[in-house]
Amino acid sequence: MSNKPEHVGHIYKQDSHMKWLTTRAQQLNKLNIILQKTLPLQFSNHCQLANVTADTIIIHTDKASYASLLRFQAPLVCKTLSAHLPEPVSKLDVKVRPLQSLSKQTNHAAIHVSTKTAVLLTSTAAQIEDGPLKTALNKLANRQSNQTD
Repeated sequence: MSNKPEHVGHIYKQDSHMKWLTTRAQQLNKLNIILQKTLPLQFSNHCQLANVTADTIIIHTDKASYASLLRFQAPLVCKTLSAHLPEPVSKLDVKVRPLQSLSKQTNHAAIHVSTKTAVLLTSTAAQIEDGPLKTALNKLANRQSNQTD
């Protein structure tokens, strides 16, 4: 193995496993597009083709409610995708895979406001009636840092 960088296209042409993976990914992507066109519009942002085995289609969805509804679509999905496969598929396996939300990864306690902003928030909260907005403004003002605007 040389230390010289090689063009990705050159490596791709030499590695049969890499070719197979790329071809497989392209095939699954095409089938996923067909799946999305087949399913009712309500499923489009919640379901994705994960794999196709000998006789089974595996679909991931982000919510159990969509998984239940999707199982009713099994005959249609199997028939439609079978038309684009060398061997017909007869089973649909739906797995629930919740999406990882970016908001869950964000540490809300890490949000800080400057002293000047905290004073303005507290002042604004003092001038409005009690309620969720006033509570939220006061909570935000309590996230005061030592920096100034």
